[in-house]
Amino acid sequence: MKLEKLFLKWVNHTKEGSRRSSLDITDEIWKQVIKDFRNWENSEDKEVSEHAKRLLYTGKIRRVHLDLNEVDYDNHYVSWTLVENLEDLYFFNPAYSHTIITAEATKDNPAISFIGYLEFLKKFEGEDLVTPPIRKEKEVIFPLQEKSILSIEKIEIKKR
Repeated sequence: MKLEKLFLKWVNHTKEGSRRSSLDITDEIWKQVIKDFRNWENSEDKEVSEHAKRLLYTGKIRRVHLDLNEVDYDNHYVSWTLVENLEDLYFFNPAYSHTIITAEATKDNPAISFIGYLEFLKKFEGEDLVTPPIRKEKEVIFPLQEKSILSIEKIEIKKR
């Protein structure tokens, strides 16, 4: 599967209903994507190398769940966000209880930057697949693993 199709299929998954299927398969694909991106960072082509540095993200990331009872630390790659204002997420509704998981992506365990890849694609292949909601969401792909978690904040909406 071409990389851009993989990213688009991933990002177009609904945030409601059941979770993605075949996560064991996509986990292996994402691990290979990280290896490929690191190879691009080491490219002799300085322009490719410079842009490739934006493909992997290190730093704080957040995952937002509506009405989550328990965190499933399954180590699968899942969607996270870099947004500061949660109301920038099209699926976020402050009228509902939610859980915010904050984690740290590191050099040894980086997140894959969806926007970084789309900007790379635009620069080198002339394809612009970024829509305003995608840009605003600032999605990254990262495994949900307990060792990377910094905090879990449960926000309950008080009933009147």
